[in-house]
Amino acid sequence: MEARHLRYFVAVAEELSFSRAAERLNIAQPPLSQQIKHLEAEIGQQLLERGTRPLRLTEAGRFFQRQALEILAKMEDAVAGTRRIGRGETGWLGIGYIGSAINTLLPPVLRRFGVEYPGVHVSTFEMHFEEQAAALQNRQIHIGFARSSNGADLFVEDLLYEERVVAAVPSTHPFAGRSRISLAELAGEPVVLCSSRAPRGVDAGCLLAIFRSAGIEPNIALEAMNMESALGLVRAGLGVTLASHGYAQTQRPGIQFLSLGPESPLLPMKAIYRPGDQSPMLKAILGIIHEEAATLSRSALAA
Repeated sequence: MEARHLRYFVAVAEELSFSRAAERLNIAQPPLSQQIKHLEAEIGQQLLERGTRPLRLTEAGRFFQRQALEILAKMEDAVAGTRRIGRGETGWLGIGYIGSAINTLLPPVLRRFGVEYPGVHVSTFEMHFEEQAAALQNRQIHIGFARSSNGADLFVEDLLYEERVVAAVPSTHPFAGRSRISLAELAGEPVVLCSSRAPRGVDAGCLLAIFRSAGIEPNIALEAMNMESALGLVRAGLGVTLASHGYAQTQRPGIQFLSLGPESPLLPMKAIYRPGDQSPMLKAILGIIHEEAATLSRSALAA
C-alpha cells in the first residue's frame, strides 16, 4: 500500500463518484477503479457499495476514510517539518559559552536568532573551554564561545573580535578616581585571582601571563571560583583584579573599572564548532554571529 492509494480512496470517498474523483486526481477513471479494487483486496474488506448512485461507503470504508485522512495529514506534517528543519527554521540548537560572552556578543545574537528563527529551541550552557570541547565532541552543543585555541586540530575556530583587559578596583581605593592605570602601578596591590577552571573572566593563567609579560610578579591575595565572586571580593575591598572590557559595560556599585591604556592586552573571542557540521541551525546562527561580531568590533568594546 502506498500513499497514492490512500489519496485515491479519499478522493473517491469524498466525491462518491469514480468519474468526479478521477477528474479531481487528473487520472483516467478505469485505472482509478482498478486501484481501489486492489486496495480492497489488500485490506480484505469491501470499502464501497458500488450498486448505488451515488456510491456509498461501507462501515469499514467510513472507518478507513478517517484513518487515511489522519495518515495523510501526518505525512504532510512530517514532510513540512523535515523541510523546516532543513531550512534551519525549527529544531534544537545548543550553545556553550564563557561568561564574558554574556556581557557582550551573546545577548544580541540570541535576540536576533529568536526573532528570525522562532521555531528553534535554544539551550545555552556556561562552560569553560575544556567543557565546551567535550560537549562539542559528544554533540551536546553545536557551537561554543571561548578564548582558547587549544582545540585547533579538532575544531573550526572563527576569531570574532578582540576585547581589551581592564583593571577592577574597589570604589574606595585611591585609584578609583582615575580613568586609567598602568600595570606597574598594580604591582604592590593584593590581587584576586580567578580560577583557571572558571568559565567567566580573566582566568588565573591569563592574569599571571599579563602581569609577567610586563615584568611584574603579582601579589596574589585570594582566589575566586568565578569572575562574579572575584568582583565581589574586589567590591569588599579585599583586592584588585583584571577583567575583560565587557564587565565594565554594566553598572557595578562598589567597583571602578580602569583602562590600562595602550599596554592593555587584547583577549580574543572565538566561535568554535565541529568541522564539517552541516546543521542548518549552525549555519543560520553563524551568519548572525559574524554580523553582530562585526558591529561589536567597531564599538568601544574592542577599542
